[in-house]
Amino acid sequence: MEMVFKNKWFYRLLIVYIFLLLIWNTYMVVTGNLLGLIAVVIELALLYLLFNKHRLAKTAIHFWAIIMMIGPGLSILGKLIKVATGDDLNFMVDSLVQNLLLFTFGLIIYYFNKKTVFIAESSQF
Repeated sequence: MEMVFKNKWFYRLLIVYIFLLLIWNTYMVVTGNLLGLIAVVIELALLYLLFNKHRLAKTAIHFWAIIMMIGPGLSILGKLIKVATGDDLNFMVDSLVQNLLLFTFGLIIYYFNKKTVFIAESSQF
């Protein structure tokens, strides 16, 4: 069984996005943030699964997209609670926009993974 991408643009953009995240997280590890090492390992595993069109890639992308939505989603919720309690929004705008973008990317990846990626029987003997 192998993974089939009905939308080739999604496949290419997903690889580019993961590769850019890999570069960023590698930079974070080099500058001393060792928690970025977890992200590097996950991104390398995703790229391996994608390049080999492994049958587990769809499930891995699915869970990765959910995690990409949970973190920024909770951060957005926390910032909205801070604004509701009277904190100044001006100090949080950059972080809020970044979290909204990450949440949106996670949502888009989740949607396209669900609608355009399929597992097909391989016809190799």
